[in-house]
Amino acid sequence: MAVLKYSLIRLATFFILFAACLLLELGMIFALIVGLLGSWAVGYLFFNSLRVEAGEALARRFGGARRLGTGEREDNDAEDALAEDFHRQQDERRRDSSPGEAEHDGDSGTDQDGDPGTDRGDTPR
Repeated sequence: MAVLKYSLIRLATFFILFAACLLLELGMIFALIVGLLGSWAVGYLFFNSLRVEAGEALARRFGGARRLGTGEREDNDAEDALAEDFHRQQDERRRDSSPGEAEHDGDSGTDQDGDPGTDRGDTPR
C-alpha cells in the first residue's frame, strides 16, 4: 500500500508542477524537467518515511526470498551436482599431474627461479 500512496503523491506533485509551468507558458521541455525534479524533491524531502517504506515493500516483493517450484529446484540440484563433479575432476587431475608440470610449462624461456634462458642450458643475458 505504501508503494501506491508514494506513487500517487509523486504523480500528483508532478502533474501540478507540470501544469503550472505550462500555464506560465515556459515550454514543454522546461515544464517536464521542473515536474520531474520537483516531484522527486517533494517526495524525498517531505515524504521520506513513506518513500523508505515503499522501498522496503518493493525489496520484500522482488527480493531473493521467493519459493522455487519443483522443476526449478530439480534443475538447481542437477546444476550443483554437475559443478561439484567438475571441480572434483579438476582436483583429481591436479593431484595426478607431476609437480614439475604445474610449476613450469617449458614455453616461457625461464626456469623455476625466474632466470631467463637457464632452463635450456643457455647463458643468461
